[in-house]
Amino acid sequence: MLSTSRKLRRFAGCTALALGFLSSGADAANFKVELNEQKVLRLPAPIATVMVGNPAIADVLVQNPQTLYVLGRSYGKTNFIALDSEGKQIAQYDLDVVAQSGDVVTLVRGSGQSTYSCSPRCEPVLNPSDTSDTFSKTLNQSSALAGAASGAAASAGTNTAATPN
Repeated sequence: MLSTSRKLRRFAGCTALALGFLSSGADAANFKVELNEQKVLRLPAPIATVMVGNPAIADVLVQNPQTLYVLGRSYGKTNFIALDSEGKQIAQYDLDVVAQSGDVVTLVRGSGQSTYSCSPRCEPVLNPSDTSDTFSKTLNQSSALAGAASGAAASAGTNTAATPN
């Protein structure tokens, strides 16, 4: 069992570490997001600028000065830095974009692969690790579907981003 003084020293050390991160923004924290998924990130202070190391891996959308959405675009690691209006660093994060979990199935044939989302029926999904033929076919189908939906919405005079039920 730890003595009271050792407990206090441990608590003080943890508190100092946490406060140091929040006040200086010098230390990088890790943040994971799945490929093709978004995750909300709340920051300790209002920000004015966000810089992403490699926007091909992850993208950051600012919802408000303390709320960000991080989108995993491609597998890999990158980082982002958030600055306040005076250029002072608020936060720095190492971003890891990882494979989707859950109902995703990867079919490997020889040296190629295809990825499917199976909930409940298996449908192809975009995955940069798939063979170029599979990826291109899925991308073309997704683009055609998105174009048809946009065209239908435009001809109906509606906005697809905000359609109340």
